[in-house]
Amino acid sequence: MAQIKNLIFSNGERYPMLMDSDGTPDYWVTLYVTEKLRPSQTQSAIINTLGHLIHLKLWEEINNRNLIEEFVESKFLSNEDVYSIRDHCMLDSRSLRNWLKRSKSNVVKFPSASTANFMPIQSVSSNHASNRMSHIASYLDFIVRVLLKNKLVNESVSTSITNMNNSLLSNKPKGNKGKGLAADPNSKSAPPEAFSRILEIVKEDSPDNPFKGIDVKLRNAIIFEVMNNTGMRAGEILALQIDDIDFYDNAISVVRRHDAVEDPRKMQPVAKTRERRIPVSATLVERLKSYIMENRAATDKAKGHPYIFVTHKRGNYYGKPISNSTFVNRILKPAIAVSPDLLEEITRHGFRHNFNYNLSKRIDAINAAAKGNSSIDSINEKKEMQIRKDLNGWSSESTAEGYNLRHIREEADRVMREDIEHWSEFIHKDA
Repeated sequence: MAQIKNLIFSNGERYPMLMDSDGTPDYWVTLYVTEKLRPSQTQSAIINTLGHLIHLKLWEEINNRNLIEEFVESKFLSNEDVYSIRDHCMLDSRSLRNWLKRSKSNVVKFPSASTANFMPIQSVSSNHASNRMSHIASYLDFIVRVLLKNKLVNESVSTSITNMNNSLLSNKPKGNKGKGLAADPNSKSAPPEAFSRILEIVKEDSPDNPFKGIDVKLRNAIIFEVMNNTGMRAGEILALQIDDIDFYDNAISVVRRHDAVEDPRKMQPVAKTRERRIPVSATLVERLKSYIMENRAATDKAKGHPYIFVTHKRGNYYGKPISNSTFVNRILKPAIAVSPDLLEEITRHGFRHNFNYNLSKRIDAINAAAKGNSSIDSINEKKEMQIRKDLNGWSSESTAEGYNLRHIREEADRVMREDIEHWSEFIHKDA
């Protein structure tokens, strides 16, 4: 089975590469990545594309096809092939591989043959399937043109290539256009009380704290506090360096450092939005300072890099900056497991939505106080939008609007309830 391997070049560039089952790089995919993706796309974006191309190779395996060989002979995808790829893109890769593994088995064990053990192939969202089709179309169009560029291609062949690409794109599943309840990022997110609860769980002195060791407990508590108080993404927090903390003016800076040479992690956490400076409380800065000067400083192998949050467990990664997988599997999941009924819907990005929800509440409080006090300036809608964009690193107002949906919905519900109560009271008096 093909796998993705991340290389780190001497200049710090992260280069994701697709490796065949025999451990050699896939020639055509590597050519495509180098020519088309590498100049403009980030490591994570390239990895996502490689995942889509692995899914295409799974289609070839299931259908006993080799598209490269077919393209060399000027045999292009038929309409039936396009429909088959479209339907294939709607299926979950892991679920499909498990099905393929079972179907290839020559020996059927009676317990596993029971219908009670039958697992249906899971599907993916229309948006995900649509993205798959787009990347597959781009890859196949690139490959076929490279394969045939040194051949004399007549007009009909050129037309066939264009038609194949257009057919793939026109048959993409219709994704959600960002409207309706399904597009609301808060519709299935954890409620505000869940975030309050998890912050209580990860406090160093909490009896429910699932972590071991003073260093680890303090580190994890501070990470959650930074997420809650700044709205920073998890990757931005893992990428924080000591110089990003202003210990005098109480602020944290989010700095873009893609392909940093000093970062030993193959999957480098990076900032996805604009650089920004976020004011924080003096208490949080003091806690960061305490962790850096005492706990981190006592981890001698951490002195070889500037990243703040490090691994304190003895072993191969001792003193190194913690990875994204460590954060998910050893920090976030254990905390959620303490109270899964309430916390199971909490995600890393959910803290960003919760930060904006709390920001809306604070702005409402300021505006309420300004009504009875001329010395307090109210915050109008335009100013609120600018504040939200500055704190989150956004350049688009449409992005900012999506993070305020929960608060807007609450206000709309409140107004509707007041209106209903008003008319109900009026009707009762009239009766």
